[in-house]
Amino acid sequence: MSSLNKLIFIVGNSRSGTTMLGRILGQNSQVHTFEELHFFEHQISARDTLDKPVWDEERRFALLERLLTSSRSGFFSKVIPRKYRHVAQEIDRAVKTKNAIACYEQFLHYEAKQHGKSIPCEQTPRYLFFAKEILEIFPDAIVVNMARDPRDVLLSQKNKWRRRFLGAKNIPFKEAIRAWGNYHPWIISRLWLSSVRAARQLDGHERFLSIKFEDLVQMPEKTVRHLCEYIDVPFEVEMLSIPQIGSSTGQDKPDQKGIDVSRFQAWKKGALSRVEIYICQQVAGAEMRRLGYDVEYIKKPNLKYMGVMAMLILKGGMALLMNLGRTKNLSDTLKRRFNLGK
Repeated sequence: MSSLNKLIFIVGNSRSGTTMLGRILGQNSQVHTFEELHFFEHQISARDTLDKPVWDEERRFALLERLLTSSRSGFFSKVIPRKYRHVAQEIDRAVKTKNAIACYEQFLHYEAKQHGKSIPCEQTPRYLFFAKEILEIFPDAIVVNMARDPRDVLLSQKNKWRRRFLGAKNIPFKEAIRAWGNYHPWIISRLWLSSVRAARQLDGHERFLSIKFEDLVQMPEKTVRHLCEYIDVPFEVEMLSIPQIGSSTGQDKPDQKGIDVSRFQAWKKGALSRVEIYICQQVAGAEMRRLGYDVEYIKKPNLKYMGVMAMLILKGGMALLMNLGRTKNLSDTLKRRFNLGK
């Protein structure tokens, strides 16, 4: 596979180590890793992805300006009208088929080249639910899926709202509230289950690789060497020297380099209640066993269980309302997230 058109997508359930893996790959001399761009689902709908209709000039420029803003200033930054118009025009001139997909692909390669790299790497976790389409529309794309013990995912999601106060100053207060509103152990466990099932549909695909977070943390060099061989880039020892930032359970330590081993099985340190663990294992137990995660016996905590489940409708409604603006097609999003109709 030529590096000329190669694309890497890092996907997986949120809080499964996708950002960490993106930073590792971004240390490679050939790979430029983007911040989360949220192109699929947020910027374009499933219909735009599949049918690839031609877009008019203003719509293409608006898309490119949004992508450029996300790439250079962060996803939560507002687009300043015409700030990147000249760059958008330059990218658009190189696009042969004037649709969103072609603009996006050209943008990725343009930005990677601006950083002196040849291979773009996009790491937006939710792309897992578009992985099949990504592999079809980009014949030179490689999709790397991150999997993690759902109890650690649960713990990280529970504390995700704290990221704004642990070093991630670019996260708006509203986003911190949204992260708090999104959390319920049943919802997070069910989303994890959907992610695992979505990944299983692509097991065996020659351009789809799954990596366990636990392997990356416990055997970083072996795991990264295997990944480099898979995507056909040289392993470089500098790839393992990444800043220890991004945790939702501890303060960012940008001056400390390397893989933070303390994030392995953090859920066992008592930050999850017995009812949270029980709900997680009740929902995801079968898939946990299939992936090699031990399921602990916990007697059903009846009263606390009923109290937490009674909050499901409230938290589910809150999550729905706070995420309405983050998708082009709500019904399609819900179907993909919860395997509805399958």
